Amino acid sequence: MIRDNVIFEIITPPQSWREERVRGWASRVAQILDRNAVSHLNLPEVVNETRNGSRAVRFLKKMNQVSFGEIVREALPKVTLIPNKICVRVPTEDFRAWVRGVYEKGIRSLILVGGESHEIDYPGYTVLEAAEFVKGTYPDLRVGGITIFTRSHEAERIVAKIKSGIDFFCSQIIFETANMKQVLSQLDRLTREEGLGFPDVYVSFTPASRIRDIEFMMWLGVEFPSAVLSYLVEQEESIEERTFEVVERVIDEIFDFMERKGIELGFNIEHVMYSNLELSERILDRVLARRSLG
Repeated sequence: MIRDNVIFEIITPPQSWREERVRGWASRVAQILDRNAVSHLNLPEVVNETRNGSRAVRFLKKMNQVSFGEIVREALPKVTLIPNKICVRVPTEDFRAWVRGVYEKGIRSLILVGGESHEIDYPGYTVLEAAEFVKGTYPDLRVGGITIFTRSHEAERIVAKIKSGIDFFCSQIIFETANMKQVLSQLDRLTREEGLGFPDVYVSFTPASRIRDIEFMMWLGVEFPSAVLSYLVEQEESIEERTFEVVERVIDEIFDFMERKGIELGFNIEHVMYSNLELSERILDRVLARRSLG
């Protein structure tokens, strides 16, 4: 597992930002990483998705995630970049060229992402096909995938991805632990039965400071237990503190689960909204502090 079991995930700037603002954003990210001794930067590929319902936040076309990662690396040379690629969206030859390009830049970790809808006929590799290609061509590349604890048969899905060559998983953002515990307990049993090692799993968290943040996360597919959702949105001026209260409770539950099950998990800290970058450091602080307690 990644040293210290923590990844920091950031959204790359819009293409409309001037270079000075981009570099300022990169500097802020690098400072958070350096201040907290976090060495791995998760770089999602953000596209204009076609999901149901109205988008709570206007889409702004983002700059290339690898290019932005290299700007962060100028400020913090020791950072390890983990670019994400939505493999299904691009023709297979384009995907192969992308992997070759990141490999030639010295990047040795990436995350493969599938499509947002099974009803769309995508032109590219499935995640399983992409993983098999990457591992067959670049065996020293560490390949990651996405796990959604609320999805049916998720433990079986993870096992299939492990068999295709995926080494680690980042979860969708969570605000409760029941589904996570169920999936990971099943996964522990299945991997033992199949003679597979338990994969590295990084559980994702993010802050929220406005109702719009929560609405956007719901549009992205993040699920909130009804009681938690009601509590968070009851008073908009209290959303930030109530979100941290919920997240801190979930983090404590995860550490208790790890101790009880003998399973080691990692953490992926996100900000989702540009305005919440520094707030995400507060969650990072909580994870690091809780880990130090053992």
